[in-house]
Amino acid sequence: MIKMKNSFTVGHLFGIPVKIHFSLLLVLPFFAWAFGSNIIYLTENTDIARRELILNPYLLGFIMAVMLFISILIHELAHSLVARTKDVKTTDITLMLFGGLANIEEISKDPKNEVKIAASGPLTSLFIGFLCVAAARFAPTFIFEDLRLIILYTGQLNIFLAIFNLIPAFPSDGGRMLRAVIAQKTSFRRATEIASRVGKAFALVFGIFGFMSGNFLLVFIAFFIYIGASQEHQFSNIKFALSNLKVKDLMTTDVKTVPVNMSIHRLIEKMLADKHSGFPVLRDEKVVGIVTMEDAKKIPQDEYRNTPVQSIMNKDLHCVKEEDELFEAFKLLFQKDIGRLLVMKGDELKGIITRSDVMTGLRVRQLENIKVEDD
Repeated sequence: MIKMKNSFTVGHLFGIPVKIHFSLLLVLPFFAWAFGSNIIYLTENTDIARRELILNPYLLGFIMAVMLFISILIHELAHSLVARTKDVKTTDITLMLFGGLANIEEISKDPKNEVKIAASGPLTSLFIGFLCVAAARFAPTFIFEDLRLIILYTGQLNIFLAIFNLIPAFPSDGGRMLRAVIAQKTSFRRATEIASRVGKAFALVFGIFGFMSGNFLLVFIAFFIYIGASQEHQFSNIKFALSNLKVKDLMTTDVKTVPVNMSIHRLIEKMLADKHSGFPVLRDEKVVGIVTMEDAKKIPQDEYRNTPVQSIMNKDLHCVKEEDELFEAFKLLFQKDIGRLLVMKGDELKGIITRSDVMTGLRVRQLENIKVEDD
């Protein structure tokens, strides 16, 4: 699970938010230029008459670039929909510089399900690829050559996308399938460690080859694979370290709160006195929001005395329960990029758990594991 910042939502497909990372806006013109500059080569070894192409080469290139990322979106959507059938939720799909990412909350505990989820993307791309190639090959003669070229190249791109993703360079689809196969023989944690090492090895090979050949896009892809493999391995270790811990084990029960009508000036004073950077906000003994130092900074200081907390508080509350696994709280903190979670029982505030609480528990568990290994 990789957190993608600097992205914005452009719509929803089957209830799944689709986001675009700012890097896509940078790379899309490059792909359009690359495709447009190579129209001559793209039509070689085909029955497409280059002389009959009507559109400007760079307009054709732009359309091809858009079709590439639409294909990637469909590829990631296939992962998400198959994951849904296995009761695994997808938070969002993000299109970016290196392609796309279906942010699946948690890999299925059944290795066979992980194989199905991972394989669904490449299989979908292969299907689209062969379908487009066949459509371009047997298209009626009245179809514009420009359209035939777009369909043909979209098919070829999908076939390449499928083959590339089947390379066992974890965390690619092939790498996830490799982990699932290994996990049938050993623990999931050990399988992740092995798959991560294989992924890093592929990243190293890609990086060296890309650098020596001057293909810096391949170098960037290698970097992305290496970082992704490292994050997945680290995430697996965190899950292992936090296993068997509940939210109630580390939450703070003596929760400091503030009323909705407190001024920001008084809020800052309370933050300094209590040494807290955020508080739940109450109205009639019920939690209606949460306010942090970052919220206060959005208001000019000369307005602190006359501005109530309720005007700056965040009403989008993220909550957990006492009996929830601590790892679930960690995931929520990570996914939402927030510093604290409210521990609720119905409408009653039972406690609060922060990132520092979770990290403290993680460090203690890691030290305990080291001690056990030494013994």
